[in-house]
Amino acid sequence: MMLKNSAFLCAAVIALSTGCSSTDVGTKLADYGEGGLASAQVVSGKTILMSPRLEDVTPDSFNIRYVEFSFGYGTPMNVRDMAIAQCESVGKVAIYKASSRGLVQGNTVKAYYECRSQD
Repeated sequence: MMLKNSAFLCAAVIALSTGCSSTDVGTKLADYGEGGLASAQVVSGKTILMSPRLEDVTPDSFNIRYVEFSFGYGTPMNVRDMAIAQCESVGKVAIYKASSRGLVQGNTVKAYYECRSQD
């Protein structure tokens, strides 16, 4: 009986921590601070396993999800360039806000960007 209760508790914790939250951690991180110009991001030579794709696109913000082979510091050049091009398409400047890694898929990265007017 004790093992059955432990298994239920473990399953409940996993369900709550992975799929039942309203906002993911990366989105919460992106809400803090001003961010920096995407054109000034540190670029690395990471190996991309999957082509980056745009997600949650609005005129003011979007995310880019990609899978990389190595852990490290910096953003792949094609991700940065995709962010810059997306904001330029609406006449704005790309601002890098934050990145997060998937807990289960450790190589999955989600980069958060904002598009701001060129005041």
